[in-house]
Formats: sequence, structure tokens, C-alpha cells
Amino acid sequence: MNIKKHYFKYGYIILIALGVLAGCGVVPSAAKIDINAKCALIMEVKSGNVLFAKNANKRFPPASTTKIMTAIVASENMTLDTKIEVSKEAAEVEPVVAGITPGAQYALDDLLAAALIRSGNDAAKVIAEGVGSTENKFSGLMNRKAKKIGMRNTYFANASGLPTNAKDTQFVTARDLALMMRYALKNETVMETLSKKTCDITGSDGKKIHLTSINKTLFDEDNALWGKTGYTKEAKRTFVGVDASSRPRIIIAVLQSNDLWRDLSKLKSAGLELYEEKQKSIFTKIRDFLYR
Repeated sequence: MNIKKHYFKYGYIILIALGVLAGCGVVPSAAKIDINAKCALIMEVKSGNVLFAKNANKRFPPASTTKIMTAIVASENMTLDTKIEVSKEAAEVEPVVAGITPGAQYALDDLLAAALIRSGNDAAKVIAEGVGSTENKFSGLMNRKAKKIGMRNTYFANASGLPTNAKDTQFVTARDLALMMRYALKNETVMETLSKKTCDITGSDGKKIHLTSINKTLFDEDNALWGKTGYTKEAKRTFVGVDASSRPRIIIAVLQSNDLWRDLSKLKSAGLELYEEKQKSIFTKIRDFLYR
């Protein structure tokens, strides 16, 4: 009888923990974190539970946050040391470019650095052409991957996130961006690249290209986030990333911001507080049950 009670007690503890986790899917309302962005979401890395949401299911253009999916698909379909030649068309993509040389060859690893660190649209297009033969075919791979990850409200038309014609308008939600980032955390290449402030790459022409991250948070120790920024006139400022710790706890996704760095600072600070509060809540319930 005592053995049964023992198993019942600890089984109940597990149920409490699971119940707390499930019950924390929606915590504070959007009004409790004052941000400029129209859409934002804070998600726990480990559980996938949502700690904060503001218009998290509204569709807006992803801008260069798209390049994370580009990196995921490319790194899963081609070895990092594979050399890809830069087409004239890819080298002429604007406005943000890494400055890679048309006709030169670059290792996929270096092209990923150019796309994720510098946000080079030229590098993203080269990757798409190298992996998918055409950017259109590559975007098909991106969309298939998005569906597998569970991104139900996402459509990619290219590898860079640049605007296309009205027929191929790209869209994503803050929730889907967070799901993409949560998946990307399993990809060592992607995460290591996103954590770099600077990097040098060299093509077959021997020209060294110095890359400096567009993600300004990396240069601010208190607010550092590993992630990808984006901007177009229609998308405004976008971002998806994780807190820069050895074991990231939260994912932050932002769409339609006019004050991105301030928004990210607030979301990171509030998100980590919410995370710690939830952990305390779980352990408090378990402790109270054990010692009642």
C-alpha cells in the first residue's frame, strides 16, 4: 500500500509540472509590454510555450529573417565546403550586398556567413541557385521545410526576403518565425554564424571580404541576441532570435517595428523575467505538494 502511495505521489508531481507547463501557453496580455512593433512573440525554447503574444498570427512580410530558412535548407541539402559559382545576376542583386565577385566561387559556409552576418542579398541568391539550380525551385524547398516545421501561415518566394511582385507576396507571422528559430537552434552552423559579430570570407579570386553583423544587439553585452534582422519599406523592421546564453531560454520574434532595438531590449528583459517567474511557479507548486 505504501508503494502505491509513493508512485501515486510522484506521478501526481509529474502531472502538476505538466499542468503548469500547459497552463502557461498564454501569459501576460500584449498591453503589459509596451513595444512599438505591431506583432511580437516570446516563446520558451525548451517547451515551445508562449510567454507573450501581440498579434502573433497576423501575416506580414518577413524581410531578411527569411535568410534563416535559406540557411537551414542549404545546410541540410549541401555540404559546407561545396563551392558555388556567383552568377552575374546574383552579384547584381540590391540593395544590401556582401560584395561577392561575379564568376568567383565561394564555399557554402562562407556564403552562409555573408547572408546571415552581413545580410547579403547577393549571397542568398547564390545559395539558392547553387542548391536549387533556380531561386524558384529553392523557394519551393523552403516552403516545404516551413510546413514540416509547423509554419502554417508562411510563404517564401525567394531566398533573400526582398519584395517580389504582388502575385508572389511573401508573408510570415511572429508565431511562425519563432517556430523557425526554435528549429534553427538544432543547426550548429546556423547558430554559430548568427552569434558572430564579424567574419572574413575569401572566394576563388583571392579577394578577402570583411563582414560586420547588421544585428546591433551583438555589440551590446546587456541586450545581445543571436538572430536575424530584416528591413524593407513594407515589412518595416523585423527580427527573430534567442537570448545569447550558452543554453538559450527564450525566442523573440518581431514584425512591423519602427523602433526595433528598443523593442528588442524590452522584450528580452521582460521575456527573461517571465521565464524565471514561470520556473519559480512550477517548483513552488511541486514543493507545496511535497511538504503539505
